[in-house]
Amino acid sequence: MRFINREELKPKISHLLPALAAAAAAVSAETDPVRRKKVINDYQPAWTALREEMSILSHGKCWYTESKNPGTDDDVDHFRPKSKVQDCAEHPGYYWLAFDWKNFRLSCHHANRPRRARDSSETGGKGAKFPLSDESKRAFSEENPLEAESPLYLDPCDPEDPPKITFWPNGQSAVSPLYRSDAAAVVMWEESRIGLHIDWPDFVDARLELYHKVERLVDRGAREAPKPGGQNTAAFKDIIRDLLGLMKPNAEFSMAARAYIEISAMCGGLSA
Repeated sequence: MRFINREELKPKISHLLPALAAAAAAVSAETDPVRRKKVINDYQPAWTALREEMSILSHGKCWYTESKNPGTDDDVDHFRPKSKVQDCAEHPGYYWLAFDWKNFRLSCHHANRPRRARDSSETGGKGAKFPLSDESKRAFSEENPLEAESPLYLDPCDPEDPPKITFWPNGQSAVSPLYRSDAAAVVMWEESRIGLHIDWPDFVDARLELYHKVERLVDRGAREAPKPGGQNTAAFKDIIRDLLGLMKPNAEFSMAARAYIEISAMCGGLSA
């Protein structure tokens, strides 16, 4: 998971904000819960219109998993579910946020849509789930402060959340070393691993392949590394460029690549 600065999105979507405001007003005017859900669905084009700019902001990657998904349109997910909350049967959904652009996250289908991975008994995918650490603090209307909630899903738009997760060489996610003694961070990782399908098998396989790519580059770099006092060769510089490229914001699973390169550095596999 990589931090997404959504404030960079606002200038790009300013022409779409009036439509979102009109939709929000229509939702606010409807007090009947059943009809309100229909109003929300009727105005769906108002939020899907943001998809292209959201994708550009993340270089075509899912905000939750950093996966690229050619051939499919990623979902414009409502971080706080718009029409119901699976974790709280009596909740009407965060309908007042249905057209608040700050509540949107670009999500691949695996992270956003409920499904069960192969060889698993667990059904993951976000759907209408939005677990909190303290259910008594859940907001039921716009009069309730959202700041009182402590979501258990890692949020790519919260700068404090992405650093809490890292990846093992086998492709599986893990709690970052700095947070392993933080019980709240551990719970957030556990909830997000399944609820956001961060460890969906295809993603794990891709990260494992990425680890082997980093491993091969580091091994080559160790062979090309100059002797003490010597000059870096062109081949060594190319390897460094390739490793840096794997960590660029536009690279798929770039934060996993960073973790793998840091592991290699700690093991003394590559030095310049």
